[in-house]
Amino acid sequence: MMFNKHWPMLGLAAVIFTAAVGLRLAEGEGLLDGDAGTRTFMTATGLLVAAMGNGVPKRLKRLRATPEAERRVQAALRRVGWTMTLAGLVFAGLWLAAPEATAEPISLAALGLALAVAVFSIFACRTGAAGTPASGH
Repeated sequence: MMFNKHWPMLGLAAVIFTAAVGLRLAEGEGLLDGDAGTRTFMTATGLLVAAMGNGVPKRLKRLRATPEAERRVQAALRRVGWTMTLAGLVFAGLWLAAPEATAEPISLAALGLALAVAVFSIFACRTGAAGTPASGH
């Protein structure tokens, strides 16, 4: 059944939702100082993005029709994986250590840049451009 593959993600979503509610309640009860709940949640979010980025190149895909197409797909998956992992680590590090006024715009810019690299990689993979070999060499 196809739905069984989604249980881990649904469980993770439930954990994230529960953590967000729990941190918000702890802030409301005065158990956490100032922005500690927000910082904790955002740091965990950055680590989650890094973990997901780390898994991107490791996911099994269907084989492509030609070795050239397979090389392009693998190169794109590695590029997106590295970019998302680094963006997630930057995101987490900023929310862990930087002032909130600094962490917010820079962490969002890091994720936006990672998204731009992912979109570029998709188009480059489709066209054979951007450093992926178009020939068998």
